[in-house]
Amino acid sequence: MTTATTAAPPMAATDMALRLTTPFARGADHLELVVRGEVIEPYDFELHKALFGVPPDPLYVLQARQAIAPGTTVTLTAGAQEITVPLPEGLLAGTTVAVPRPSGLLTGIRSTGLTGSQETRWRLTALLGTTGKLLWALGWERDHLRAQLGRTVTARSPSDARGRTLDLLGAGLNVVRSSGEDDDAYRRRVRLARRWTLPTPTGLAAALNAGVGKIGGHADPLRVDDTNGPLRRGLLPLRVVPAELPRGRSIDALGRPDGDPQPPVPEGYFDAYYLLDIDPTVVDIAPPPPGPYPPGLPLPAPGRTRPAVAAALGRLAALLGTTRARVTSGFDPRAEDARATGRAVLLTHPSTEPGRLAALAHRAGFDLVVHRPDGQVYAEAAPDEQLVMHTGAGTVVEGQQLTLSVTPAPPSGATIRWYLVHCGPGRAVFTGSADQASVQLTGEAPGRVVVTAELRDGPHTLTVTRDVTVLPAPLADGKAIGADGAANPAPPAAGAPIDLVFLALHDDPSHVDYGTDPNRHRMRRETARHLDRLVVLLAGQTGKLVVEAAFAPTGSPLAKEGRELRLKHPGVTAGVLAVLAHRAGFTHVSVGGGSVTVRQDIGDHPVEVHATGLTEGVLEVGTVAKLSVSPTEAAVGTLGVLVWSTGDGAASLLTTAPAEMSVRGEHPGLAWVQAAYRPVAGPGAYQITVRLRPELASHVLTPAERDLITHLLAELHPLGVEVVTKELTGGTP
Repeated sequence: MTTATTAAPPMAATDMALRLTTPFARGADHLELVVRGEVIEPYDFELHKALFGVPPDPLYVLQARQAIAPGTTVTLTAGAQEITVPLPEGLLAGTTVAVPRPSGLLTGIRSTGLTGSQETRWRLTALLGTTGKLLWALGWERDHLRAQLGRTVTARSPSDARGRTLDLLGAGLNVVRSSGEDDDAYRRRVRLARRWTLPTPTGLAAALNAGVGKIGGHADPLRVDDTNGPLRRGLLPLRVVPAELPRGRSIDALGRPDGDPQPPVPEGYFDAYYLLDIDPTVVDIAPPPPGPYPPGLPLPAPGRTRPAVAAALGRLAALLGTTRARVTSGFDPRAEDARATGRAVLLTHPSTEPGRLAALAHRAGFDLVVHRPDGQVYAEAAPDEQLVMHTGAGTVVEGQQLTLSVTPAPPSGATIRWYLVHCGPGRAVFTGSADQASVQLTGEAPGRVVVTAELRDGPHTLTVTRDVTVLPAPLADGKAIGADGAANPAPPAAGAPIDLVFLALHDDPSHVDYGTDPNRHRMRRETARHLDRLVVLLAGQTGKLVVEAAFAPTGSPLAKEGRELRLKHPGVTAGVLAVLAHRAGFTHVSVGGGSVTVRQDIGDHPVEVHATGLTEGVLEVGTVAKLSVSPTEAAVGTLGVLVWSTGDGAASLLTTAPAEMSVRGEHPGLAWVQAAYRPVAGPGAYQITVRLRPELASHVLTPAERDLITHLLAELHPLGVEVVTKELTGGTP
């Protein structure tokens, strides 16, 4: 079939049809019509009828090859019949519209604003099967989203922006559209303003040098530098939670207040058989409510819930301490809320006020918490898996077995089947039958595998999925392993060395022997965190972990960056130590010469932010926590200036004393605090430096030359950008 003259992305419908299997592909059969000028070349559906034995019922879809202006009207002809397709809002390139059903085959096409070669504007496709029409209905939104994304990306350029978007670009340059001025005329003025207010460094340097003329015999004496010095930063994520929830108020998982409690979310199949018994050592459980009970319904059971509720109750117990909360109502099929499917409980506490109890339930991870008018706390979890998979520690050693099981056991008449998904180098197999309530998993190759148990109870299916990590057997000399379990991967790529002050000083003399070289304490912060995890994994072993090498100014590229350690332990072999280092999360672990070398990707920022008194970054509304940073300002000295920032609105920064910074919780939600050292040497953000070329380093500008450069910069420098001229003026900006 002849192709069109103008390229256009395929419709999502035809793209999705390529992924159908043969039995379903027949329903996605389609025919692209050939347009020449205003004529649609003759076509028929004989091939479709010959292949499938039935005539098609075509749906014609018109696709724009280029952006179509609003108000365009397309007229198609089918013999003597004319079909009009108005497009009051136009079409974006690649988007489609359905054509009303014609009485026969299409023969011609024309559109307002364009005569002659319509093929440069339109693509016509006949969708011949029901599946193709369904895919078009499903893919229509995808086509429009793809076109809108392209439009959004290009909207930053005056060449592509139009309408309101062009107005916003002009407003940022202080260029206001005149009354009646169309996009083309306004765009020319915006481009002119942009040329002078947002130049490139090269363009600004050329303009400056053209205005200044020769200095010291050089026609281009000035250089413009906007290369930012390295910004060293660290981030502290925060979760701001309420100290108490007032009576009659509610809060959801994201901290949004006063969302009215909704009826249970439609969640498909539910059977009270699959509820779990709450651990009575975690909470007290009230007796069942008095009857009578409606016939045909399961009996209320305050001590039975879904797995997510049981897990949240365990976290709540840890927050409450020694005095237990009391579940006054759990599963109750008569309830008009999520208790009807075991996803919620009512709580009280003998000594904790209900408002405080509600706030702690929110902190424990319940998805909706309500402080009811009767003083009880309603705590609800979102729909979750109804089965619990037991995987032990979630790990199995290569060549060894792990027992997997589900709770509750399948009811009489139900069947269960286990499946494995390999997501990388990790490999495992089921030893024996994979259709029992308990199975044996044998690790075959290191890495992550996904295990799914599928329980079929009559016409209903329940699934539960968990990750299992296959750990390597002790590594042999000369072997290496990656974080994902890959055998003998390439080491991490080298980056750029950082100033010594931004390396962490690991100091755990009770568990680690660093020798006498102070550099063995120095490493990147992410390397130090993995080393801490390794120390925990070595608990119980005789002797200390020995750091034979760490930061080395003249060592390997990674050692120069503090991202490589050489380790040994007197209580375990190098092969076993390598396995433990792999479990600790190091990116690359290798064995050689009786030692283990670990290497780490750059994953975290070289600055660490601490908040005094916070646990897992949880900050209560109205509470102030003192912030500190490592390395300290005193340690960094002249290498950088410390700046603080926060975001997402739930917290604010405040100075509580000279040279001290604190964070305060403002309202429930997520927030973050960032500490960054802005470099003193080199431009910072929104700064450019103007200096003389290197050959003129000893040249002293005359007052006239300095004045001329200053006036040119006042006229030409970008809006919102600070020009640093201290190198021209002997230290005065």
